[in-house]
Amino acid sequence: MKLGWKKRLFVVIGILFSVFVIVYMVLILTMDKPPLKEFKVCQTILGKAKRANADVYAPEYYTAAERKYQSALFEWKIQNEKVFFLRNYSRTKELILTATLKAEESNASSGVNKNSLKMKYLQEIELLKHKLDNYHDIFIHLPLKVSLRKNYEFGKLSLEQGLNAFSSGDIMLATKRLNEGKIRISIADKEVNELLKEYFNNFSRWQGWASATIRLSAQNNCYAFVVDKIKHKGYLYNKGKLNKEYDVEFGRNWIGDKHYAGDKATPEGMYKVIKKMGNGGSKYYKAMLINYPNDEDYASFNSKKRQGVLSKNSRIGGLIEIHGEGGKGADWTSGCIALSNSEIDELFSRAPVGMPVTIVGSLMSLSELLN
Repeated sequence: MKLGWKKRLFVVIGILFSVFVIVYMVLILTMDKPPLKEFKVCQTILGKAKRANADVYAPEYYTAAERKYQSALFEWKIQNEKVFFLRNYSRTKELILTATLKAEESNASSGVNKNSLKMKYLQEIELLKHKLDNYHDIFIHLPLKVSLRKNYEFGKLSLEQGLNAFSSGDIMLATKRLNEGKIRISIADKEVNELLKEYFNNFSRWQGWASATIRLSAQNNCYAFVVDKIKHKGYLYNKGKLNKEYDVEFGRNWIGDKHYAGDKATPEGMYKVIKKMGNGGSKYYKAMLINYPNDEDYASFNSKKRQGVLSKNSRIGGLIEIHGEGGKGADWTSGCIALSNSEIDELFSRAPVGMPVTIVGSLMSLSELLN
């Protein structure tokens, strides 16, 4: 009797153990599995997107993909901390699927945006190059502050670096350098435009002087010399027709009219040659003296002294010449107009005493020059 009871107990225990094993195996076989394959796929696509610089060219998609991926990892960790048969990876699967889709979108958008950025860069660089090319001849001669000129030169350098980066395929660096250059050039541009805008308030007067001088050349069948400060050109007319143009250099502070002796400015107005001096007759290689100051210059000078704009000790100055020893590529005279020796030889041989000499700021309007 006692032995039968033990036997039945062992049978029950065996049955219970078998049931436990079966239940355990069923739970093992039916428990939710983590999305390992999906994570691997997402990692591959994220890596591809990263190599394509999607974080730069499609940051909204790439950032969303990264966030969803991290959320999926966090959710996976939460489920792993539960008893195995209570784990539910449905939320993890949902998050990793969303992360994969965002990664694919970032990868696709990266190529499109990169091409779009290339086009935008090329358009902007072309506009900036065009502006610099048009601006260079004016800017290079302007008597500007060192800091302003440095901004201009830095802008040009950034542009060159941007082009080099673009050529090597680094669009982001190219865009960065372009933006740096634009900022520096815009600073210089603003100051220069303010300077020129004020200077060109006299444009209508310059037009009148130049037109009157050319008419005089036509009416009297004579030579006349018209000087354009902005262009750094001297134009020789004969019988009202342009005969020859020369490169010219001025006083260091050539923007604006001459106000007093020693200001290193070249006068503006209508003058004439009153004396010609050959080699040895001037401190320079050949020279033609003009009648600065004329009556208008005296009137302006005396008015400014009365108004206190100029000191009582100021002198009006004189001895303004068109002379040789130019061709230095810079403005260096005390207020005179300098030509190279070969060109002063030519001009000297043609220009008679009495030849009209008109000096203006510009023969072109500011908008024409800058556009």
